[in-house]
Amino acid sequence: MLRLSRIIRQFSTNITITDTACIKIKDILKKTQSDIFMLSAKSGGCNGYNYLFKPIKYKTFNDYDIDKSSIIEKDDIKITIDPMAEIYLLGTTVDYIEEDYIEGIFESNFKFIPDDDFASSCGCGISFSPKDINY
Repeated sequence: MLRLSRIIRQFSTNITITDTACIKIKDILKKTQSDIFMLSAKSGGCNGYNYLFKPIKYKTFNDYDIDKSSIIEKDDIKITIDPMAEIYLLGTTVDYIEEDYIEGIFESNFKFIPDDDFASSCGCGISFSPKDINY
């Protein structure tokens, strides 16, 4: 049986940020004068947990346990993964969907797509339910 910390290290780099999401993150960081995004999860929502995704400044970032945080870097942006939620976020893809009335998309927003091996989600795109991991 693999140790939990080893499972996290093995899969945390599998948290994917799409190019579309990356462009929007850069825009938000610039407009909010923030330095980094944080991806986390909290209990609630229609499926057990909600994704949390927010810009923060390094001053605020220092309030978190940075020594234990995984950081994803892509195209000059940084996203920190909340160490307390990382096990729930394994395999997640973060995408940004632009509104497209012809396609029936009536608002732009971030969409979180869990890996089917680790979690299931509902149609809202911000709520998920972790699965048992048996390794």
